[in-house]
Amino acid sequence: MKITAVIFAALPAITSAWTLSIAQGLPLRRSVAKFTDVKVSGDAVTKAAEAALMAPNHFLSEPTRMYDLGPEAVEKLKGLNADKANMFSGVPGWMIFALKTEHLDDNGGISAKLALEDHATVACAAQNFMQSLAEDGVGTKWMTGALGIDPTEIMKVAGAPADEKMVGMIWYGTPAKPLEDLKAPKRKLSVDDVLTKVA
Repeated sequence: MKITAVIFAALPAITSAWTLSIAQGLPLRRSVAKFTDVKVSGDAVTKAAEAALMAPNHFLSEPTRMYDLGPEAVEKLKGLNADKANMFSGVPGWMIFALKTEHLDDNGGISAKLALEDHATVACAAQNFMQSLAEDGVGTKWMTGALGIDPTEIMKVAGAPADEKMVGMIWYGTPAKPLEDLKAPKRKLSVDDVLTKVA
C-alpha cells in the first residue's frame, strides 16, 4: 500500500512560492463536496502544508501531523463504509490532520489543558491548509463524523502510530464550481452578536 505521509516534526525552511497572506483566501474558502478530475498541483499542496505549520502553537510543541492518502488507502476507506463508497470515489484529495501530544489525560483524552492547546493548534493548522488551497482556487471540505468511519480505523489505514489522534479529514480538489461562485451559508449571529468590547 502506497500512502504519502506528510509528517512535519519541525518547521522546515520554506522554499516554495508561499509568500502571500492566507487572509486573501478568507472570502473564498467554502465547503466543497463536488470536484472535477483536474489534478491539484503538488506545489499547491506543499504550500498549504507549509501554511498549516504556521498555526499558533503554545510552547512550540509541534503537535500537527498530516497524512495525504493515495488511491490504495482510499479504497480501504471505501471498504469501511460501503454505503458511501460512491461518494468517496468523487473526492480526489484526502488529507488527515492528526494530533500528537504528550499531554493526554489519564483516560487518553484531550481534557488536560496542554492537550487542548495542542488540539487547538492542529485545528488552526487545518484551517490554514484550507485557506492556502483556497488562494489557489482549490476546494476543500472538513470531514469527521460524516465519513461514518471510526477515526481509529482511519488512522490505521494511514499507518499512523497508535499515539496519534485524528482531528479531521480534509477533502480537497478542483471544485466543480469556482469558489467565487459559491455562497457562504447565512450565519444566525452577526459580529455585533458575538463581539463584546471591554473598556
